[in-house]
Amino acid sequence: MRNRSSAEATQLTLFDTPIARGIPTVLASPAALSPDSTLEAARWWYRRHLEANGHPPNTVAAYTNDLSILQSYVANKPIKLIDSEDIGRYLGSARRRSTRKRRLTSAREFYAYLVRDAKVLSHDPTEPFFPERIHLKTPVPLSPLEQERLLGVAREEGARSYLMVYCLLVLGLNRTELLNLRAEHVDVSDPEAPVVYVRYDDPRWRHKERHLRADRRFSAAYAEHEPDLGDGRLFPILPQTVNAIVHRLARGAGIRKLVTPQSLRDTFGVEQARRGRTEDELLAILGLAPDPRNRDSVRRYIRLAEPPKEVAREAHQ
Repeated sequence: MRNRSSAEATQLTLFDTPIARGIPTVLASPAALSPDSTLEAARWWYRRHLEANGHPPNTVAAYTNDLSILQSYVANKPIKLIDSEDIGRYLGSARRRSTRKRRLTSAREFYAYLVRDAKVLSHDPTEPFFPERIHLKTPVPLSPLEQERLLGVAREEGARSYLMVYCLLVLGLNRTELLNLRAEHVDVSDPEAPVVYVRYDDPRWRHKERHLRADRRFSAAYAEHEPDLGDGRLFPILPQTVNAIVHRLARGAGIRKLVTPQSLRDTFGVEQARRGRTEDELLAILGLAPDPRNRDSVRRYIRLAEPPKEVAREAHQ
């Protein structure tokens, strides 16, 4: 991690490691939160704060789990004495950049609570740190012919496979949004213009909510799939199963490039850019926050959507 002279608020949200087991938990209500509280006691109050604000259990566990790692470095030191050196050791023990980013996010959110909400501290020891940049991979979108073949193979396999590919490729959902779809998120009252609603239970992600207009192809497949919904989820499967289905369908369509749920969403982004969507419009339709990293992502779509450049050629004798 590198230092910087002034703090810059950054919201990072990736939690790429499983929740650790066997972490000691404060079972009884500790004393009122104060600058002299231990990190273990402060974690207890922070968990209560997150739960009271409607954060889902996995998010609460992920944030407080990371703080337990910090606790292993500071032991019973009062929170007022935890300094940037402690934070540096906590961050530096992570081998992966994505893990360091996640840990920094957890610590920042925790200290934002202590400084801004609980008002027991006036200084945030995470301020000198900023997340390492993880370079974006260049998207490899499908060609129009590949898109048509993929949808065709999915339709032959069945309504569920078709709806899955349609939501990723034609509506631009990400894998998490796909798996969260329920029957109540689909409005097919007008079969010519059905609407799919993308919803988030976590209040932090409400800005990602949107509703997307589909077409008759979606309505027809949904009518076939609806009797099989069971508990109401459109796709009651695991994330890795989505990857496997997409990979199998792409292979059946004769597509040799690597095809993933993300590459289908990338293809959607490029196609929307070809239709003239602006940077801000792309952010909105993809449910992305207007931060620098996401702007870089949609600018790549815009560049890939540009017509091929003419190459000067000399006449051959």
